[in-house]
Amino acid sequence: MLSGLAGCSRQPSEPAAPAKPPASAPATPEASAAATAPHPASDYAPLMQVVFGPAYRAAQDDAVADLPDPDQPGHKMHMALNAVDMERLPSGDTVLVVAGQHANAAGDADSAHVSSGYLSLYLLRQEGKQWKLVRRHDNVASLGSSGNIGELRWIELAAGRPGIAMLHGGVWQGYAITLLSLFDPAAAQVRDLAGAIHVHSDNEGACGPSTKKCWQAEAAWRFEPATTASGYDDLVLTFSGEERTARSAPASPDQNEDVERDVRPFNGSARYVYERGAYHLREGVNPVPGI
Repeated sequence: MLSGLAGCSRQPSEPAAPAKPPASAPATPEASAAATAPHPASDYAPLMQVVFGPAYRAAQDDAVADLPDPDQPGHKMHMALNAVDMERLPSGDTVLVVAGQHANAAGDADSAHVSSGYLSLYLLRQEGKQWKLVRRHDNVASLGSSGNIGELRWIELAAGRPGIAMLHGGVWQGYAITLLSLFDPAAAQVRDLAGAIHVHSDNEGACGPSTKKCWQAEAAWRFEPATTASGYDDLVLTFSGEERTARSAPASPDQNEDVERDVRPFNGSARYVYERGAYHLREGVNPVPGI
């Protein structure tokens, strides 16, 4: 199963629908800045050229290179790499965000539905008209499905500390999930600080009269001032949705009318605190089911 989908155990036996839009797990205004127009490819080109050198293909606005495999130390993967965003940090350095997929011999992206995408971050500094590579973070995480790393949102992990939130996941035979991962691009070693927290799941596409449990669970998320001297603010989730459990089995498997169901709401909240190098659940329970 996808290394980026913690808690997932269902394997697809047939082609599945495209990944569920991460917008199904909305953030509150405190957690996400307003959407901005994407940068034109011409903005990324000089940075991609510095990072990847001759591996950058200007005509295709991408690069084809061998990068370290995060799941197999000492091994490399042949990858197609595309710039997806860039942001200037308070330090003056610029973060280039790159998404990668497995590539075939021709250098074209070649991902199956169960294939994660790969997130890489590069810090560059502009000196006059030239860009200089300051630090590279190749393949810091494998995220999502179908080679898609998901939706990127720029956030503040603490006052004056910009961060990256990635909402990623997928849909398998009517079962959908969205996970939240957090990254500090200015850290000396970049890693997923959240460990893929469940912020949405449902089986609405697979719910029928013979389905024992049907559910739709949602978490709005935001940051609040840290309750510990950790360097990062606390992450607070507020839950909504419901689980519907059949009281009895249908009279026959092909019965079209739904059986009576008991309804249990998903509510409450949970607080995650940054400690021991990652965000850990400190208060409450996260009821969003895995799939």
